[in-house]
Amino acid sequence: MHVVVLGAGLAGLSAAWTLAKEGHRVTVLEKEDHVGGMASSWKVGPYTLDHGPHRFHTRDEELLRHVYEILDNQVVIRERRSRIYLEGKYFDYPLKALNVLKGLDVFLLARALADYAWIRIVQWFRPIPDTHFENWVIKRFGRTLYRLFFGTYTSKAWRMPCNEISADWAAQRIAQANLWDTIKKTLNPPREGEVRSLVTQFWYPAFGGIGALSEGYAKKLVQQGGELELRVNVQRLELEGGRVARVVYERDGRTHTLAPDHVINTAPLPRVLELFTPAVAPEVRRALDALKYIGIVFVYLEVQKPSVVPDHWVYLPSNELTIHRISEFKNFSDSAAPGDSTVICCEITCRPGDERWNLTLAEAARIAEQDLVSIGLLQPGEARGLDLAKLPFAYPVYDLTYKQNLEALRPAYKPLANFHTTGRQGLYRYNNMDHSIAMGRKVARTVAKGVDHGAAEVAGGKEYFG
Repeated sequence: MHVVVLGAGLAGLSAAWTLAKEGHRVTVLEKEDHVGGMASSWKVGPYTLDHGPHRFHTRDEELLRHVYEILDNQVVIRERRSRIYLEGKYFDYPLKALNVLKGLDVFLLARALADYAWIRIVQWFRPIPDTHFENWVIKRFGRTLYRLFFGTYTSKAWRMPCNEISADWAAQRIAQANLWDTIKKTLNPPREGEVRSLVTQFWYPAFGGIGALSEGYAKKLVQQGGELELRVNVQRLELEGGRVARVVYERDGRTHTLAPDHVINTAPLPRVLELFTPAVAPEVRRALDALKYIGIVFVYLEVQKPSVVPDHWVYLPSNELTIHRISEFKNFSDSAAPGDSTVICCEITCRPGDERWNLTLAEAARIAEQDLVSIGLLQPGEARGLDLAKLPFAYPVYDLTYKQNLEALRPAYKPLANFHTTGRQGLYRYNNMDHSIAMGRKVARTVAKGVDHGAAEVAGGKEYFG
């Protein structure tokens, strides 16, 4: 059996390696000159850079053993430290009740508690529907805490109002069910197996950044006889008889055609459906056009001192700042930077093609340095722009119609007997690394065994992702 995998991110590589281990012919097609997608790393001088903060965590012991195998046991364990910088103070994030109580101004705290009490009373008489992100959070935390900790950051990062963002985002990304849950979790450690618990520990490659995981898959895939082609431009997927008959792609100026038994897609689904020949129906085309993405510009600042922050990452919700999150890779692994200097990764969300997207390294570095100077993390002239990276498909936009638009795509690909789409990009789903790996392995088993192993159900609910 010959399987073509579109995309060499974690979902695609885990699927490919799983199939290659079972003796199947696998060809992975990747448009970039490296593997990993968002989970890739690269070296600039003595520094190892990632696309922002990445951490691997899972409750699945078998999946954890699998990742250790891929990394040849070269793994470090870290206690998560992330904070949010708000009105001149740092607060632990996810929120911890005692930290909030100590940090908030007494009048603001009183207003927050009164807000929460009032919302609880209102709920008895006029329940607030979970129609969007704003309602979901206000219903559970009150309007004051929503504005302070949740709404401002989310609208800044997504570049859209919170009442236009699906409540799914809140359910999957906010660790606490409500303010009372926050207080209980602060005072009592979560019980084993509790679904909505704070993820306090994570795993990370000891060397090579998060990209070591993708590189590990690629190495083992090739050792198993798998084919990995980089710098590929897939031109079309030719459909015949209810299946993908041929995959046509260009590489190094030459056109190639494959006639696989199965195709596993892990590239952005809307873009891949545009490659279908014959073309998709007009109603599918409209749904494709309605599915949007947030891009991210990553600017990396070299700082000539051992450390800038003790955190793995820090959220910056203030609209007076352009950057919305920073991370320091040295805190993930000592191997990421020399002892006497460090790199801060600063993230700027954008829409691909807009003014932010078109920033140069010098422009982005100047903006990032000014922001960090303004909050006291750097002194003027203390940093220099080291590198710039851009991802056009960073976040699938969970607007209020994304589900119906995804559903409208299904008639274009679900009837195809040999086309399988999975992973963060293939399912238009903002999930974690463990989810992507699990999806890839499950879809590989579906292809190999001919029985659905539930790849599409991974991270498909409203459970907290951590």
